[in-house]
Amino acid sequence: MGFFCVDVETCPVDREEWLKLGEEERKRLLNPIDSRIVAIGVKEEGKEAVVLLDESEKKMLEEFWGMLAEFKKSGYAGKIVGFNLKNFDLPVLVTRSFIHNVRVVPFLLKEIVDLRESLSVFKYGHVRGKLKEYAAFIGIKAMDGMDGSKVAEACWKGETKKIAEYLKKDLEITEEIYKRAKSLRITEIQRW
Repeated sequence: MGFFCVDVETCPVDREEWLKLGEEERKRLLNPIDSRIVAIGVKEEGKEAVVLLDESEKKMLEEFWGMLAEFKKSGYAGKIVGFNLKNFDLPVLVTRSFIHNVRVVPFLLKEIVDLRESLSVFKYGHVRGKLKEYAAFIGIKAMDGMDGSKVAEACWKGETKKIAEYLKKDLEITEEIYKRAKSLRITEIQRW
């Protein structure tokens, strides 16, 4: 039984609107209608992380769903893993696929391990704890000078290499958090 870690980086479509807003207000643009995907990261168990970067969002989405399809075909009994996966990454992937007329690979929510949900035991509302903070708890250093709030600026500056490095590091952190949570049986806690 393997796992398939997923992380998505986005950039607001309307740069001028984003620049007018304060940091807290900018968060409202982090949705699949007002932001586009600039990179998709995937890390299968036992394999190197793959970062999909392309000017064509449609092409990245097609590649991503193709990778998930291959993972599911290969004796699939694994989990799709991420941090804030259900509230951010999956809605972005599915909605942006709808916008670009890209066929998705169906999945069941019980196949999803959202580490943020698992670690907060499905608490509703605001939950404290960012990926970077959990990384520090388990002794992994996050990428200096970069976090999700800086992806838009990096995107507009054409710093795709920086975004890819950041995404790979986040996938490494996600994988290690998942391994620890699984060994501690935290991922076995179910909502129903």
